[in-house]
Amino acid sequence: MPKRVNTWQNGLLATSALAAIFFAASLLWQQGHAQWAFVLAFTAVWALISISWSNVDYAEESGTILARIVDHNFDQLHERLEEMEKELEILREKAPDNYRQAS
Repeated sequence: MPKRVNTWQNGLLATSALAAIFFAASLLWQQGHAQWAFVLAFTAVWALISISWSNVDYAEESGTILARIVDHNFDQLHERLEEMEKELEILREKAPDNYRQAS
């Protein structure tokens, strides 16, 4: 049974390949073959963009991770607001009546 490659590993491989292609394009540029350097770089960028935009697994996984982070942050914020409301009620109960102001 083949081992499944995670989407972040696919991204790492794609960006590593892109870096290698840009290195090859820079060598072509230095050798005076600017047109071939441009063709190589343009093709690499076009392929990377088309592959990444069509990668549903990556989009779904990154969306799920982002949703978990947002949910976690909202939960923390909600818990903190509840703690602050409890502390405020305790302070209101301890304060004498003559120090109370309209809230």
